[in-house]
Amino acid sequence: MSTAKEILSENLKLLRKQKNISQQYIAERCDMLASTYNRIENMKVSPSIDTIEKIALAIEVPIAELFQSQNISDKSLVQKLEKINSLSEYNQNVVGILLDTIIEKDKLEQDKEYKMKSRLEELERSKNK
Repeated sequence: MSTAKEILSENLKLLRKQKNISQQYIAERCDMLASTYNRIENMKVSPSIDTIEKIALAIEVPIAELFQSQNISDKSLVQKLEKINSLSEYNQNVVGILLDTIIEKDKLEQDKEYKMKSRLEELERSKNK
């Protein structure tokens, strides 16, 4: 599991390369030296929240995007979750109820499977006596 600092570093490098902009470009827009930005990008220093906000504005991305792990295998799921925020409050509640229902169903299925395995093991032990 990557730390927030590692994720920030990876995302800063990735976004900068995707947008084809230099460290100097970002640094100038954040009123800092390019060497300071380089140290942030390479995890030599921890930036303040204000600095992170300036960097996000310079790169033109939401702050949250700087901290999103890129190791998510199913990007479509992330996109769907992001769309939930734009739903009406009622529909957000419906989605929440549906998710809670699915999670509870999965938990019950796992519990049932565990109990069945436990009973089968118990039968096997009694058979071997």
